[in-house]
Amino acid sequence: MNKKALTLATSLALVGTIVAGCGSDNNSTGGGGNASTGGGDKNSTVTLRLLTTNPLVGEESIELFEEQNPGIKVNYEYVPTADYSAKFAALAAGGEIPDVFWTQSGFYTDQIKQGLVKDLSEEMKTKNYEGDQVWEETFIPALLDNARNVVKKGLGERDNYDYGVPFTMTTIAVMYDKTIFDQLGIAPPATWDEFMANNETLKQAGYTALSMHNNWIDWYPRLFWDQYTRDELTSNPNAFEDGTMSFSSESVKQGLVSFKELWDKGYFPSNGITAELQAMQQMFVQRKLGQFLIAPDKLEYIINNAPQDMSLATFALPGIAGLPSRSLGGSSNVFAVSEKTEHPEEAVRLLKFITSKTHFSEVDALKYSNAGLNNIESEPELEQFLSGFTNAAAGGFSPDILVPTTINTQISTAFKTDLLPNYLFGKISLDEITEQLQKLYEETTKN
Repeated sequence: MNKKALTLATSLALVGTIVAGCGSDNNSTGGGGNASTGGGDKNSTVTLRLLTTNPLVGEESIELFEEQNPGIKVNYEYVPTADYSAKFAALAAGGEIPDVFWTQSGFYTDQIKQGLVKDLSEEMKTKNYEGDQVWEETFIPALLDNARNVVKKGLGERDNYDYGVPFTMTTIAVMYDKTIFDQLGIAPPATWDEFMANNETLKQAGYTALSMHNNWIDWYPRLFWDQYTRDELTSNPNAFEDGTMSFSSESVKQGLVSFKELWDKGYFPSNGITAELQAMQQMFVQRKLGQFLIAPDKLEYIINNAPQDMSLATFALPGIAGLPSRSLGGSSNVFAVSEKTEHPEEAVRLLKFITSKTHFSEVDALKYSNAGLNNIESEPELEQFLSGFTNAAAGGFSPDILVPTTINTQISTAFKTDLLPNYLFGKISLDEITEQLQKLYEETTKN
């Protein structure tokens, strides 16, 4: 792939956790009047704070919004995903929750339960940013349903489920260097057996076969659970709630066993449990890592640092149990408004902009992404490189909360930072990890 095409890929984000607190400071000038949105008193400025872990919402986005809304200034802050939980908790403890902020899954339900997130159900029925359509009707229905189901699954039946809006239709795929595959005589796998055979070939050739790092350590068991538990949880989506299933169910155990098998075979980097994302990115561009399970919004480092002769391509991870493969993702990137914002009208307008056709069509970093909005076409230049993401999205998405390790911050953090690492290292047994997960689940749902 030439560098021009690679640069375009940095922008892709396809089909690419919490204590009580209050809102932002009032930084308006000139008497603190309402923000101008194309008219009104331009001497009166409202200042909003925006917190994001998604680099696709960046300085270019803010510049465009401020240009189109001269009565609103946005103080933008980016924080890496791994630091989000601690950062948000600190802001909440200090009563400084930003007016608009990024969130997802377990974080999201905790934030709603704590009363930190504004109910957007009425705003969703108003006009979108451009004013030509009802806001909720601009989203791909399946994506909006996915975001609503996270709330329903995590918090139960409610009057409404719109506390945030999906930003992009995120998916994950396996990235590889075609040059290495060609040298080893292997091809993108169509089945799990072929995938495992490729892993062994890569290992025997001296490569680390698969990526793994601390923040995404739970991706593999979650993908495996989508295969092994799908039939049970499709027939009874409330199986964990009514006790029909538990973490000790054989299908749940099988997902953990399969994950540990990959570890025991030596397919993951030896430092994968503690390594950061950047360590995996560096291994890949140094051609020490054969395959990288990755989301497209994390491609920038690789694209910018790939050797000239590296020919990048992607494939959708095959299903381990032979079922049609579904991806993690869907509405995993959500933006919300603080319940205590002093500028709700302006904050909602910023949120509408973030999820608008204007944003996705006029900001270079987003022109090639899948916005999760209706009637937005992507450019065809990178179709071959991105086919893995496209195919993964076409297979549909595993529910964000399936086997409930992402139901809230407490169980998600314990699973990723304590239980899974100790299980892989052999410090706790299969029965011990499932028993501790069940205990955590029962404690958190009881509360």
